[in-house]
Amino acid sequence: MAALKVTQGSAQHPMITGFSVPPDGTTVIVKFGGPAFTFHAQWLHDAQCEYGSSRDASGVFCQLPDGVRIREVSVLGSGTKTSLEVVWENGKHSRYPAIWLRVLSSVVAKTTQHKRSDGPIIPRGWLAKTLVIPEICYEAISREGMSNDELLATKAWIVDALLLESRPGILKITNLPPVDSFCESSQRNNLLTQILKRLFGSVFQHPRRGPDETFKIASYYHESASRAVELPNYDTSEILLPHTDHSHYDNPVRVQGLHAVEGTSENTFVDAFTALATLREEDEDLFDALCDSPMILGRVAQFYNPAFVQTTVDTAVRMTAGFPQKVKGVRWHPHLVGYLLSSFETYEKARKAHCKFQEIMQRDSHMLRLEFRPGDLYLWDNFRILHGRQKIFNVPRLAIGQTVIEQTVSDEYRAVKTDWLKDFLDEHWLVQTPTALLNDMVELVSEEMGDKSIS
Repeated sequence: MAALKVTQGSAQHPMITGFSVPPDGTTVIVKFGGPAFTFHAQWLHDAQCEYGSSRDASGVFCQLPDGVRIREVSVLGSGTKTSLEVVWENGKHSRYPAIWLRVLSSVVAKTTQHKRSDGPIIPRGWLAKTLVIPEICYEAISREGMSNDELLATKAWIVDALLLESRPGILKITNLPPVDSFCESSQRNNLLTQILKRLFGSVFQHPRRGPDETFKIASYYHESASRAVELPNYDTSEILLPHTDHSHYDNPVRVQGLHAVEGTSENTFVDAFTALATLREEDEDLFDALCDSPMILGRVAQFYNPAFVQTTVDTAVRMTAGFPQKVKGVRWHPHLVGYLLSSFETYEKARKAHCKFQEIMQRDSHMLRLEFRPGDLYLWDNFRILHGRQKIFNVPRLAIGQTVIEQTVSDEYRAVKTDWLKDFLDEHWLVQTPTALLNDMVELVSEEMGDKSIS
């Protein structure tokens, strides 16, 4: 193997501190101040984004022969502008941003650094007694005359609070304007929908409801037999166990909001990440069973004409696309689960796993209980935060719910992160960066700039 060449990069914050190319040119070794990472030369060649994030027919990698080799490499620039320049065997050059390479190295490169292999990675969550729900006032979102930069900063704060693993996944919007309960009950153009459209551009479009129409939880439905039978959450005397919404959809919504208009209740929130971590700590076999055991979830809504039937199959634990060892969230709605679809041999353990997970989330240590009063409005990550209801204190009761689909949330998250990164990396490279790694890139740039507060 060729000796590792040392480069100074930036004297204060070197991004690439060494590199070498073995004699056969099929790999390149890059050192980023810590462990050295070995990249396939072919992978680097396939991943070029210098001249665009998409390829024409002659440039797609699955139609090109393999076997490319590197003649030599060098390091250009310094600090966050550092790049690795590769000269190929045919004399052509390619340039790769060090920031991009460093973030992708943990996924595609080989390193001598020990990698943990103790099962799926569960993001760290919160316990009920430690949670402080972040708050933002309504005016900070809706104020007229806000500049684009001000609105983007507000969106960034909210998106981070909801989606970053290090944040709680839930927030409260305070100081709401007064609303008319009759208008809110119409489910059209209500306050929650306006807020979510301001933040994300659009809301979930239900197949049977009109554009932007919400769902509502109301004591007015007590006399409706079809709703009482098919939607137990509409009967305000019912306990609503912790769950994620749209669990019976093939693609559940990502962000959910709930606005209390009338009545007071005791609502609950549980961090699914913490519940999963507790399950694994107490019984790893049951955790594995929960991850592997499929279930069927279905619902029929008789109050639509014709009746609306939806059914899906999935496991309770959902992994991140492209990162199969990283937990993305959960799909959980005990009211809508019909039965487990586990094999005969695994059924008993699968059932124990589901029962244990349900028991954990209802512990006082894990379940946050709060009074949900008129004027309260919460947003949360529906993949992570389980919500429910324990008590009704008074009626009439009216709460308005609205949701945003995963693609819309993901697009807004990418827009926020790439807007921050655009001064350090060309758009082509950002387009071809996994969403799950964008914040890692933000943190890496922040560290290089000596600013630990940016995330």
